[in-house]
Amino acid sequence: MQTSQGKAETFQAIFFDMDGLFLDSEPAWHAGETELMLELGYDWTESDQLHCLGGPLTRISIYMSQCVKGSHSPDWFMKTIVSRMSLRLKNGAAPMPGAMELSDSLAASGIRHGLVSASPRVIVDSVLAGFSHHNFEISVAAGDIERTKPFPDPYLHAAKLLGVDITQCLIFEDSGTGIQAAKSSGAFVVAVPQFIEVEEEKRLKVIKSLTEVNLEKIANYYELDKSI
Repeated sequence: MQTSQGKAETFQAIFFDMDGLFLDSEPAWHAGETELMLELGYDWTESDQLHCLGGPLTRISIYMSQCVKGSHSPDWFMKTIVSRMSLRLKNGAAPMPGAMELSDSLAASGIRHGLVSASPRVIVDSVLAGFSHHNFEISVAAGDIERTKPFPDPYLHAAKLLGVDITQCLIFEDSGTGIQAAKSSGAFVVAVPQFIEVEEEKRLKVIKSLTEVNLEKIANYYELDKSI
């Protein structure tokens, strides 16, 4: 579809989750959390990791404190995790396959996009500083607004920062909490789940990898959204 100016219509903006969606960070989180809990004498299992998938970090910190029967407070876990993971992710995590390529193509086409994370600002900024380059016009982190995922507030805030209508935006997410936030925001959602099962809905599509996505696919999502 073309506008009167000849430019193809598309979403007003596109937003990416960070951990496990744009950034291949889940292995780093798993290693970091396992290492920390082992130091405290707790065997961090895959079940524990899946329970914490998608954050937010406040929930993870409370859970970890409960695992060690309160020997260390949630606040201690929060500060320790932020300190360790900001360094680990800056130096040891790369974009997911297809993520930076998609971002580059969006930027070249003038499509605005941002990064929306449930991780604290210090971690988000460390990740962005670790990239050789990035095209994000804005980023939103936990603490930038009062409520984070699974509430829609981070995405609503991102849309406000760009001055766009969230219902005319596309969101890429991977975790249950993130998908819930994205759906509740009113945006069109594409899920790229790694460890959970997600069923498609009218405004929720499921893919296996960002390598499946290009500008043509995004245009198809837009046309589908307009027909619903």
